[in-house]
Amino acid sequence: MPHVILNREDLADAVAYFKQHDAFTFDVETVGAFRGVPSQNQITWLSMATHGAAVAIPMGHPNGDVLISRATRKKNRDTGKFTPIPAVWDEPPPQLRPGQVFEALQPLLFGEQYRKIAHNAVFDLVSVAKYYDGQLPVPKYGCTLVGSWLLDENRLNGLKPRVVDQYGHKYDTENVGRQVEIHSFSKVARYAVLDARYTWLLWKRMVPLLQAEGLSRAMSLELQVLETLLDMALTGAPVDLDALHALDATLTVEVARIIEEVYKAAGQVFNINSTKQKADVLFGKKAAGGQGIKPSKLTKGGRTKKREGTKPTIYDYSTDAEELKKHDNNKVCATLLEYQEVNKLLGTYVHGYLGDEAEGKPSIIFNGRIYPTFKQYGTVSGRFSASEPNLQNVPAPSSPLGAAVRGLFVAPQEKVTVTQNEESVELGWKLLIADYGQIELRVMAHFLGYGAWYDGFFAGIDAHTATASAVFGVRPDDVTKDQRNDSKTLAFATLFGAQAATVAKAMHSTVPQAQAFLDLQARKMPEVGKFQNWLIREALKHEIPHIRTLVGRKRRLPDLASPVDWIREKAERQLLNSLIQGSAADLNKMAIIRMGHLCRLNKDWLRLSLTVHDELVVHCREDKAEEGSSLLQTAMIGPGIQEVLKVPITADVKVCDRWSEAK
Repeated sequence: MPHVILNREDLADAVAYFKQHDAFTFDVETVGAFRGVPSQNQITWLSMATHGAAVAIPMGHPNGDVLISRATRKKNRDTGKFTPIPAVWDEPPPQLRPGQVFEALQPLLFGEQYRKIAHNAVFDLVSVAKYYDGQLPVPKYGCTLVGSWLLDENRLNGLKPRVVDQYGHKYDTENVGRQVEIHSFSKVARYAVLDARYTWLLWKRMVPLLQAEGLSRAMSLELQVLETLLDMALTGAPVDLDALHALDATLTVEVARIIEEVYKAAGQVFNINSTKQKADVLFGKKAAGGQGIKPSKLTKGGRTKKREGTKPTIYDYSTDAEELKKHDNNKVCATLLEYQEVNKLLGTYVHGYLGDEAEGKPSIIFNGRIYPTFKQYGTVSGRFSASEPNLQNVPAPSSPLGAAVRGLFVAPQEKVTVTQNEESVELGWKLLIADYGQIELRVMAHFLGYGAWYDGFFAGIDAHTATASAVFGVRPDDVTKDQRNDSKTLAFATLFGAQAATVAKAMHSTVPQAQAFLDLQARKMPEVGKFQNWLIREALKHEIPHIRTLVGRKRRLPDLASPVDWIREKAERQLLNSLIQGSAADLNKMAIIRMGHLCRLNKDWLRLSLTVHDELVVHCREDKAEEGSSLLQTAMIGPGIQEVLKVPITADVKVCDRWSEAK
């Protein structure tokens, strides 16, 4: 059996060999403007590996191995722009058509007895599904990216870094997979074979490691999450295009207005996107037309200079949002912050969706839908991240701009015909949107096991009200709005390790006043400090300091053992947050698994579309909205998940037409 499959006979032999084993890895190489969008890309190579074999199957690679002329570019005399001219190669060998290949591979990809393993399995499995009319290869699945992440969330877990770390082999120095169509046939063939082979070797190595580290349960959970993410990747999220174009016009005008405000406040016109010119305006002396602000946050280059003994200049200090917020009482900083927020919305959530012809960025809306990539491995805490687009960073719905962005996401607009009382009826769709109530504080109360939060949740008292009652020594019914808001800030400080300066800004108080509040909470709620100290001691008992979340996933914080005070103290503040956020992520993933299962049982009228933080967004046929809401609530807080925490869990389900209507 050759390593490169070019005809039906060799393909049949390869399939027969792979069918003798219970698992295989596979990898796809994709092309086209949307090569990174699995529901839209085009596969031109598929490679596979198992015990004793690795093969690559080309399906339309355009190049041979002899380079006739190199890639170049030609300048247009009229416009001054350059047009790329691709390289010219000799003819590639004859190759099989995708239809021939996927027909032959169907027994493997759809055989329940075979485990299909990939590095970033969601991408590869969804990419393949389009060649089977949208039908996904059936479980069992495996993912070496997820497994590598569980084994160490603090490192780079891409395939290439893992291969270098484990086998010392840097087999892709030219980043062939980024754009396979510009490379020679033999180079891509070798690359594809090695992708599949090393994925197989990593899988065989990691399975016993996951077991040895007590991570089998966490891996099982993540593979079930993966199964639901596949359905979500094919479902997508409908977008209101008219509203999107209207928002484009509105924000474009708003950005222009804010820029004028910045210039007016600064008393000069400057390049608002130039960090150098912003530094001149912000940090320059007032006598020279600057604002005279004392910079405090060095850039990466500035820190390097300082380490090397060179005195940093004002251009070595950051002008990012974090730095601007420290001085938001300054009109220039305040308007720059506003500009950054609105311009980011315009660039990320409008031009990012619609595309930008000037910059050569295509739209990511296909047939009225966006198909985000949800990464279960995307954060060290275990929470999801998302890309194309990053929905986790959508602004809060409480702000007008946040509501405008969320309002772009709507229920499916298509109608479905069903039979009711022997008559055909056309029905539309609704969005079901649910989120957990104060889930991170409930997780905290679960781990504490007693105290104000624990007792409050059992008594049905809002967590921030319970905090205020304990800290200020008043009955829950007598807690004022200001006291509750202050307590909300204190809870934030506890969960996220915020210090007095941050708390002071949130409470609009002085740093000493904020520290007094923190000290008061520590005295009135001693269970929190005791638990934090216990958690640090427990983490330090391990060779690599770590804690485990609800499902046993590890969060490693080696800096807990650092002899440097500020590094160790930062890790100590991160530790509690890692436990709480990570365990809340576990609960969210359990709910996603449960809802995914219910959607597959009712796939004609119920589909999970999005997950954002602790929210789930579901498409439901309008006549089934009540039943769908009940199923969604069961998935999030019903039997089998309510028992995971010692305190009651709540989830609020809203039926609406737009995402923005849920809050």
